[in-house]
Amino acid sequence: MLVKHAAGHEANPRGAAPCRPVITATYRRGVLRAKVALSDLTCSSARIDSMDAVKPGTLVWITLPGLESRPAIIDWTSGFTAGLRFEAPLHPAVLDAILDGRIGSVH
Repeated sequence: MLVKHAAGHEANPRGAAPCRPVITATYRRGVLRAKVALSDLTCSSARIDSMDAVKPGTLVWITLPGLESRPAIIDWTSGFTAGLRFEAPLHPAVLDAILDGRIGSVH
């Protein structure tokens, strides 16, 4: 899937309104750990682009900037793109802080 970047936002390939900014996060599945591009972040879900093809239903751990790792379940995949659902939703104030860049960077 091709992803277009414009003015710091990702264009939705289906032609809908632009998505939220891309965030660098850390992804962990078993012993595999990698940086991923995370987008479409909401309190309960996100989309990741990585070099790991993972199956729906898989438990992964996502570390967002300035936060501890949080478990998430893969809901859908398309090649190396996956939609995930957090086991515990983010607080709306935490989501706003991440999207506004007020929370630190990934370690």
